[in-house]
Amino acid sequence: MDRNYQRGQHPTYIADNFNSLDQVISALRKAGLESSNLILGIDFTKSNEWTGTRSFHRKSLHAIGSTLNPYEQAISIIGRTLSPFDEDNLIPCFGFGDASTHDKYVFSFYPDNRPCNGLEEALARYREIVPHLKLSGPTSFAAIIDAAIDIVERSGQYHVLVIIADGQVTRAPDTPPGRLSPQEQATVNSIVAASKHPLSIIFVGVGDGPWDAMQQFDDNIPQREFDNFQFVNFTKIMLDNTEASKKETAFALAALMEIPLQYRATQRLQHTDHDLVGGPRTRPLLPPREVIDHDNAVKSIPHITNFDTVQPSTSVEPVFPPSISPPLDSYLYQDFVLTCKLCCSRSALFA
Repeated sequence: MDRNYQRGQHPTYIADNFNSLDQVISALRKAGLESSNLILGIDFTKSNEWTGTRSFHRKSLHAIGSTLNPYEQAISIIGRTLSPFDEDNLIPCFGFGDASTHDKYVFSFYPDNRPCNGLEEALARYREIVPHLKLSGPTSFAAIIDAAIDIVERSGQYHVLVIIADGQVTRAPDTPPGRLSPQEQATVNSIVAASKHPLSIIFVGVGDGPWDAMQQFDDNIPQREFDNFQFVNFTKIMLDNTEASKKETAFALAALMEIPLQYRATQRLQHTDHDLVGGPRTRPLLPPREVIDHDNAVKSIPHITNFDTVQPSTSVEPVFPPSISPPLDSYLYQDFVLTCKLCCSRSALFA
């Protein structure tokens, strides 16, 4: 572990009380953060349907309505704070824990695995796909961390992975004391592997919890190249009895206060060559069939019909799980999306 970076050693100006996101952005810049690229991982496990009982008016945490749900709030605050440090404004967005991925895979928000072009598109695409997802489980963060490692290895740039989830990593009741569940062990392994790369991981807890295990999780991870994992209790901060802008600022600060030191630690890491061995750790899946069916039914949506607007160099080819044999039209659709350069509107070929 980098002895120059230990938890709790923060510059005084990072620990100050701020009144706006702009002040947090300024403090991050003064602390040495030069550039950062955001990756989003969203939890679509079944428990989201009931873990908003106390904190979100008994609604699903993914409920789409006239006001932002906790996921949308967290995405918005983190995105607005980090966007000044993101040079290309491209945000790879993935989902996990639904009926198509469970605890083994992630799916990309778009069939061609392209990133969202900015915060507004990320939020719009989230709202578009949520009604068509089947929530499932169990909960593991291994696949989303591995997907982020793949992006970092291909780009060579520093990234911040923000995982927003409603629950702790799955631990069966019969797991012996002192032992890790399969999901916990996989997550720990991925966090340790990620510490060899310029990647910070922020876990944002939304909903009712409980969060006792996550608060101890970081301390129980084996020795890493640097302390790359941070847990933030979004609900606790946002339920504070103060004005909204101060709560947003407090959340952004809690989530990002370690980023400048982590960024500097990863700059030292880059002098060590960590080669990619054995190919990609995880390949994002296509969005679930129901999402693709919805996309097919939409005749013209500018931000997903202009295939030439975004050509990410760090994309990974999406695939289906080896245990699933997809229908032929899924492959045809994927090939159409990846190769069509002439159409200016959504084709109805597969509607």
